[in-house]
Amino acid sequence: MPLSLPTPPVHPDIKRELKHCLLSLSARSFEFFASELLLYVGLETVSVTRYSGDGGIDAQGKLLAGPFRLSVGVQVKRYRHNVQRPDIERFIGALSGRFADGLFITTADYTPKALHKAATSIPRVLTLNGDHIVSLLLEKRLGVKPSPIHPQKFIVDNDYFAHFESMRNLLYHRDISSTDTQGIAGTDSREGPVDLSPEEDVISLNALSYALRVDPTRVRVWVDEGHLIPDATTISGGRVFAYFRRDRIEQIRRQLRLQPLPASSEEWKQAFLDFMKSRVLSKSYKPVLLKAFFTLVDREGAVKMEDLVKAFRALYLQAKESGQPLERQRSIMTSPETASDTAIKRLIITQPLERFLIQNFMEYDRHEDILRIAPQIWHELRYYEVQDILKSTDEQLRYYLARENQRSHTGGENAS
Repeated sequence: MPLSLPTPPVHPDIKRELKHCLLSLSARSFEFFASELLLYVGLETVSVTRYSGDGGIDAQGKLLAGPFRLSVGVQVKRYRHNVQRPDIERFIGALSGRFADGLFITTADYTPKALHKAATSIPRVLTLNGDHIVSLLLEKRLGVKPSPIHPQKFIVDNDYFAHFESMRNLLYHRDISSTDTQGIAGTDSREGPVDLSPEEDVISLNALSYALRVDPTRVRVWVDEGHLIPDATTISGGRVFAYFRRDRIEQIRRQLRLQPLPASSEEWKQAFLDFMKSRVLSKSYKPVLLKAFFTLVDREGAVKMEDLVKAFRALYLQAKESGQPLERQRSIMTSPETASDTAIKRLIITQPLERFLIQNFMEYDRHEDILRIAPQIWHELRYYEVQDILKSTDEQLRYYLARENQRSHTGGENAS
């Protein structure tokens, strides 16, 4: 999927707390955090390396750009001070002749000269700063959880950061030294890039579920039922953490008979269209969300969440007033006229939208409160395909209503 840099967050408290957690990680634990971060940034087929000296390549992966997959070299710095122009120049030297693009990630920020050099260099260097990292964590709900007092507010999830310390303990027998000024895997006595062994390059269950485009709860069930065996486990704070070798991702995908990752923008679009037409419906929320979204979508493939909530409610009101309510029990949408905007928004985010986010079909910018179709899909969609989606939502709603009416009728007969 294309690399997408999130908008820096506007909540200073949670931003400050998350940055503190990142800087408090041990150097080795931060290596694990950084290697997982690359999956969420949008790189595919990631491999982590050690490299001798500053300016080296900490990891590499593929970036989808239209019909092409570009080779990208990555450097990650857990800095408290800003990245300087010489840092970028050394990185460019390591990229030259080997990679089409570079990605520089830091927990701090960049000086103006460093940003100018990155923007005008060949190969080009994309920059990700500490605010972007924190925004990505919030967007993907990593390292945060809803406050028990104010569910709309996030607080830090300390267990998320603790599990990176647990990952470090998995490799206690490896004598790998690193400092704050080194990259992902510190300094190795050997020169040149050295691939981490498969036993070292592990990812968490959540990162695996993201790579597989499957709900983490489903992956945990597979682990609990013995269908998926972790490569290692640790216990921290009474919780069991499961880890999987990164080089097993595709093997696990085949083992569980999951769909392969789309290889081009056209394949992403087709996967999206197939998902749209699916009639696996436990509620009416998915087709209603799609109908509301594609009725409002702008030229950039985006809709304000405030407008989406209004349109979502209006569709349920319209159905109820016509004598064909879409939901009749165990849903706040049985009474759309009394449901609050906050409750409807929470329902959209936690139920139908969650499925689209897991599949990487949509992106929700929590700070701008805007929902977008993933760029690699939106840029490929044609007008007639959008009209087909709207037509499909009507067909799905008719199917859902007919099914629920039949169930209600059958239930009434059984009761009598």
